[in-house]
Amino acid sequence: MKFVTKAIILGLFSSSLMAGGTTSHSHEATISSVGAPGKGMPDRQVSVSMQDSMRYVFEPGLEFIKQGETIEFLIVNDGKIKHEFSIGNAEEQKKHAKMMQMMPDMDHKDPNAVSLQPGESASLSWKFMGKETVVFACNIPGHFEAGMKRVLAIGSEHDNGLAMN
Repeated sequence: MKFVTKAIILGLFSSSLMAGGTTSHSHEATISSVGAPGKGMPDRQVSVSMQDSMRYVFEPGLEFIKQGETIEFLIVNDGKIKHEFSIGNAEEQKKHAKMMQMMPDMDHKDPNAVSLQPGESASLSWKFMGKETVVFACNIPGHFEAGMKRVLAIGSEHDNGLAMN
């Protein structure tokens, strides 16, 4: 009986949190088929400008990702609206996009994703491993569809142009 009462209270509490304004969550450890959080000194740093033109600008240009390489992304929202930078494979990004459709105000401070308001900055370190294609995406509703994404194969020296449809 105590378990049922606790479950009802927890369910009501969770529902009220989701119904409220901005929701935020964080995952302690994120492992993906495209890698895991980077530890220690990165192999290189890449600056990422998130822009209202629905584009990421990588500096230096992100033309390749080596197998086992750790990249520290220095991310800044140079726009006037909220943006997100998320690392995953196509399937993970599709699931994340569906979640964002249900909760568009969700904020992320995860090892593989960060949401930033205009002018905010953050860094993510990621060790790329595996054979899947990496998708960098802004899953705020409408942003990915407008072109706020980048798709690269690990071990590839060229953007492979794969779509996530």
